[in-house]
Amino acid sequence: MQDAPARNLPRRVGALLSGLLALAAAGGTHSWAQSPTRYARTSAGATAGLAGEFGRPDISAAAERTFAFPQLRPFGDPQFAEESPDDFQLSTRAYLSPPPAASGSALGTVAPLRGGNHRATSDARSDSRYSVLPTPPGENLGTVGGSGERPDMAAGRQEPYRPDMPPQKRKISTYFADGLTWRSNDNYFQLTFHNLTQFDLRVFQPTGDPLVDSFVLPRQRWYFTGHVSNYVRYYTVINRDYGPLDVLDAFADFSLAGNATNERDADREALEVRVGRMKTPYTYEYVKMAENDLIAPERSVFVANLSGDRQLGAMAHGRLLEQRLEYAVGVFNGQRNSFQDFNNGKDLYTFFNSTPFLLTGMEALRQLNLGGSFNFGREHNSLSPNALRTANQVNSSTAVGSVSPGFLTFNPGDIENGPRMQWSADVAYYYRSLGILSGYQGGFQDYSTSAATPLRTRVPMSGYQVTLFYFLTGEEISPRLLEPRRPLGRVDGVRGENPTRRIGAIELFSRFANLHMGADVLTSGLATSTSANNANVTDVGVNWYLNAYVKLTLDWQYGAYNRPVALTTTGTTSFNNLFWFRSQIYF
Repeated sequence: MQDAPARNLPRRVGALLSGLLALAAAGGTHSWAQSPTRYARTSAGATAGLAGEFGRPDISAAAERTFAFPQLRPFGDPQFAEESPDDFQLSTRAYLSPPPAASGSALGTVAPLRGGNHRATSDARSDSRYSVLPTPPGENLGTVGGSGERPDMAAGRQEPYRPDMPPQKRKISTYFADGLTWRSNDNYFQLTFHNLTQFDLRVFQPTGDPLVDSFVLPRQRWYFTGHVSNYVRYYTVINRDYGPLDVLDAFADFSLAGNATNERDADREALEVRVGRMKTPYTYEYVKMAENDLIAPERSVFVANLSGDRQLGAMAHGRLLEQRLEYAVGVFNGQRNSFQDFNNGKDLYTFFNSTPFLLTGMEALRQLNLGGSFNFGREHNSLSPNALRTANQVNSSTAVGSVSPGFLTFNPGDIENGPRMQWSADVAYYYRSLGILSGYQGGFQDYSTSAATPLRTRVPMSGYQVTLFYFLTGEEISPRLLEPRRPLGRVDGVRGENPTRRIGAIELFSRFANLHMGADVLTSGLATSTSANNANVTDVGVNWYLNAYVKLTLDWQYGAYNRPVALTTTGTTSFNNLFWFRSQIYF
């Protein structure tokens, strides 16, 4: 009779072989990063490397452990990898985590990804907007996807469809980078929360009624952005400024080709369709510069008063010619900063921006942006804004009068009544620590003194601005600072070395801007007698970026007008000084 160990030996060997076979079939106990043609097996150390700075994966560690493996796709036929391990970086699918303002694609977005030094590298096609994430199990349009766990490879398919199937449950992970993000493990769903808080102290000289020295909360915003599948992104912003809490943006982006995931898939950005309430695509300054990335505290005087602002509509937009040409074409209701329309006509907006030297070896010209925009429509609506001012964005709230100098006030009852046309030519340039932003705008608008009169007055409009900004602390920008080289509070020294206190990033800026309305706005009875039809506005200041999320601004603004404007009920002035402090927290 055999002893117990001998009797159990065949059973133990069989169990061991079964376990090894099961381990091989399931991919072992390692983590698996799926690519279109292979799986990359990583050890615990390599998996940690995938996290990368700010949650952006570092695939170098994974690449060292990549090997060819017969891929069992959950929704496709098995395929075998034939690439070498050196191709891992190119073959790994990377899914875009939609930020509030991806760098270089701010059509209605909030801010670019924060990623430190964004100077163009020797590879002109490098783009920090792409972040490497695991490939969702289902990639075809409408596929529900999995729960983040590997499906049963033996079955080779999902559970059959039933009319009463419950929603698919997914595991959720959380991380903080450019905002607080919740994402399903298969990347099918993502929700990112952002906060923008701006607090001002505004001191005027001279003061008047209602213009008084004030503490101001110009913007308190909460952003909810993300995606549902690789084909639909959403973007919602709740805002409180000088008026009540309301919905600032609410739109969805649809991409039938799937959102761009890496440089190889850039052609997927050729066409997307956006519907909802969004920024209208007019002027580089308004489209490409998010409110939290403004150089001066507010936009230039023409763009702040006469851009299309937010409207309801539909817009096609995308990138062509290997990211060198960005375009947008949209149809909108027409009234600025509105939730409704007042006539059957709709406004056509077009926008383009090109970087013709982006893919060349000419580093000094690589971030030269040349752009233009045009819009046309027929209006029949109340005025928005009803007064032109120097220190705020389009807003018809009466509270604005106490915090922003006005130079042209329309009479009560005036309406926009008839054709409106606007155009803009823009040049933006970024090289190392230097930036230049400029634009020249023009057009016309038909007005009437009341909705009842058939008489209309065509008023031409024009404006321009030039902004210079430079980082004293050496940060390189494209198009705006994302991360200071030396964030405030970090200490370098270790074990005997002399520690170095870091001060953050310091940016000097200066801007000259002009807005001119045709003289008919004064002679036809559209504006009050104490109004000016030309304003020159100069801003000189400094931005101090304590870190990637906190900015302090000191600015002196001087506004000069071609006619005396109302300061009080009995007094006038031909100029305004504004001494401006702003603190901003954005994440």
